[in-house]
Amino acid sequence: MKIGVLFSQSGMMGVTENAHLKGVLLACEEINRAGGIQGRMIDPIILDPAGSDEKYAALATELLVKHRVNVIFGACLSTSRKAVLPVVERFNGILFYPSVYEGFEYSPNVIYGGAVPNQVVLPLLDYLYQNEGRRIALIGSETLYAREVNRIVKEFLAGSDGKVTQEVYLPIGASDDHFQVVLSRLEPGQVDAIISTVVGQDSVTLYNAFCDVGLDGQALPIASLTATESEIACMRPEARAGHISAASYFSTLRTPLNETFRAAYLARFGKDCEPGVYSEVPYWQVHMLADAARQAGGDETDALLSSLSGSVFKSPGGDVFLDTQTNHATLRPMIGRSTRSGQFEILWRSATVVAPDPYLVSYDRTVSERMS
Repeated sequence: MKIGVLFSQSGMMGVTENAHLKGVLLACEEINRAGGIQGRMIDPIILDPAGSDEKYAALATELLVKHRVNVIFGACLSTSRKAVLPVVERFNGILFYPSVYEGFEYSPNVIYGGAVPNQVVLPLLDYLYQNEGRRIALIGSETLYAREVNRIVKEFLAGSDGKVTQEVYLPIGASDDHFQVVLSRLEPGQVDAIISTVVGQDSVTLYNAFCDVGLDGQALPIASLTATESEIACMRPEARAGHISAASYFSTLRTPLNETFRAAYLARFGKDCEPGVYSEVPYWQVHMLADAARQAGGDETDALLSSLSGSVFKSPGGDVFLDTQTNHATLRPMIGRSTRSGQFEILWRSATVVAPDPYLVSYDRTVSERMS
């Protein structure tokens, strides 16, 4: 059973999308060792778009037409997903999308595994209001994701007596000097936290620059929606500690299922390669596909989509449920603080799973300051 795998192994997003790739590979190997899918081994056809949205579209076409796969695991940036989406819909394939994103999208041909704003942005704002303050600087990469997430953040800040002290977007691949200039404009005592929507290798540059200009994460934390264990590992040790991330998975989660997953991941990719949410989501997505293929009796698209609707899987991060109306996942959000060792101390974990609301139809624009 061939599947397409379409992640950038090179370029500015390589640090993030290689983590996606590792999650896919680990799951495929586990399924194959256990006998495959009704005796069929999973054969991943891996292509590298190297960060080019045009290549994402061309290679998605190649996978669906030349290699005759029905399923693609791929894309990280929203522009990449939107490049692949019409191709997948045209040829009636399935895209398993594993990344946190801005929401406000639905396709019957996409299985959305990453968190949407109500699952991570709102818990992060709740945490900042309760523990840091309401004066927020916004620093992002010049991406659709950053612009849209910050639009949502500003709506909630405006409805909750918050204040945006600065809003800056830097081109992907910006230099350390560019980030230092932006950070040097922060007025001491006038900002409580920085919300970062900087992506990929630029997250590494941002955190290193933050350290270089003498800022302290304990006093002024970067609160990120995109910096995970894979990005933290690439930073200098002194630049890692004290910052906050919101995600549906951290490798330090103490559950038997995660201990097994983490041990397998470290054994496969090296003891210094901690799994993060960018690996955990495609890992459970591949296993969810395998379960659906067994139920469907094959990999025909419509039968798979029918089997996937409402799927439940016990992932390393907790129970996952695919919403039948939106194809998005119910997830359990967490807040973690990065440590010098490259891991995250979990500060808060939601008492319950949070259903996806990609269009934010069930929320007024206020921050609660109450976390349970």
